[in-house]
Amino acid sequence: MGVRALWQTSATALVILIVLNLLYAGLNPLAWQVLGILSLLGMLVFCFFQGQRVGHGACGVSSTVDAARAAGEKVYGQLDRKYLSQAWSRTNGVKGVLAGALIPYAVGGVYIILSLLWRLHPGLETAATVARIPAWLLSLPYWPLIMRFHESFVQLTPDIAAMLLITPFILPLCVYFGYLRGPKLWARTEDAMRQGRRRAKARARVGKKLAPRAQKPEI
Repeated sequence: MGVRALWQTSATALVILIVLNLLYAGLNPLAWQVLGILSLLGMLVFCFFQGQRVGHGACGVSSTVDAARAAGEKVYGQLDRKYLSQAWSRTNGVKGVLAGALIPYAVGGVYIILSLLWRLHPGLETAATVARIPAWLLSLPYWPLIMRFHESFVQLTPDIAAMLLITPFILPLCVYFGYLRGPKLWARTEDAMRQGRRRAKARARVGKKLAPRAQKPEI
């Protein structure tokens, strides 16, 4: 429920979108654009709800950690460090965003740098061409947003450069915003459990009052 879970959520969503867009690429451009945008929107919603799930679970870990801390240093010391790292915190959320965006951002940045250097040093053409392939692949889920303005990915333009540097954060941020709702969802769960216990006790008291009294035997 920690940083790894946040990273896995955004990474899984990215891989699914890449596969879907590779399938859509065999269709006509308009169909690819429409299906690609719809798939992206659906995956953003998926990431948000998955972030909520991870955040809710992390709050459960935090509750256990707080209870162990209140029980004393001996009990708290028995908790594994890896388990402690899964407790809810904004820091973990930010780390999850950075972890999820790191690879696509780095790949896109390398391609941009090599493309700019290529204009100064023609000998870097091969390196820029090779770097373009993974950059295009990792940005493929967002290509439907701008494909109507471009026929290919060959020429590095300002909007393509912006897409390479901005879009790596989109899926991780959706996971992060869902993760931030973890404490609120956990509070609702705790409140529902308290109300359930109160109702159970109230029903038990009512049952005792309505229970028929045993008749004393006549002498």
